[in-house]
Amino acid sequence: MKKSLFLFVFSVFLMAIPAFSASANVYEDEYEPNNSFAEAYDLGLWKYKTISATIHSESDKDYYKFYATKGEQLAIHLKNIPANTDYDLYLFKDSYGYPAVGSSERTGNQNEIIRLDVPETGRYIAVVTSKDGSYDGWGFYRLEFIDRMKSGAYTANLSPSSISSPGQGVVSPVAAVNLANVSAIPEGATVKSVSAEGTISPSLGHTYREVLNKEEGVWHTSVSGGTLFPDLKPELALPVKTTWNVRYYSLAWSSSTWRSPQLKINYQYDSTYGW
Repeated sequence: MKKSLFLFVFSVFLMAIPAFSASANVYEDEYEPNNSFAEAYDLGLWKYKTISATIHSESDKDYYKFYATKGEQLAIHLKNIPANTDYDLYLFKDSYGYPAVGSSERTGNQNEIIRLDVPETGRYIAVVTSKDGSYDGWGFYRLEFIDRMKSGAYTANLSPSSISSPGQGVVSPVAAVNLANVSAIPEGATVKSVSAEGTISPSLGHTYREVLNKEEGVWHTSVSGGTLFPDLKPELALPVKTTWNVRYYSLAWSSSTWRSPQLKINYQYDSTYGW
């Protein structure tokens, strides 16, 4: 009787081994099941979310739903893609027909990225899928939601260190600075606002400072006696890393000098630039 019971238990153990071995080749992560739009895993608000998950079969696709507000600027970054696989990244609006919003389809296991300037408030769905059916059931990819736009400021001294105007509306010579190779300014940085600093003396009424961004080629004028340029707006997306010129003029009937001219540039940049 004991022998029969032992054989029965042993046979049950053997039957369990293949099932264990098969499951050992894959790992269904905590976000499963999320293999369709209807099953998309709900992340809630997108900010600073990070996902670690797997593609565990040829047919596995991972859908992630998130909420974003109009005007937000984010990036969805797929990284740590396992070797010998080829995963792609797609983005859809969670609305009727699931219209496509963006995609990233680089070859092999290169990182994928989609940058989104949110066009309207609502829910969106990011999808990770294998391009060719390749997968690694134990190879975890990483999906990051990044608040990609950052801000900074830079103060530039211009040359020559003083420029003069005889007054009566006559424009001064130009002072300039080339910021193209300044490593302290991030690549791709664009202007948010500019002020032209330094002292113009004697202090005269109806004095106007002007600034020119070489890439745009347009002179912008300050308000009378001011240092800011109200028409230099972020929407222009002017590059910071270029040559800048300044000059000034006064409607007064006497001469003046602008000493130690400086530009204080507030800028924004995409922290994922070049990814």
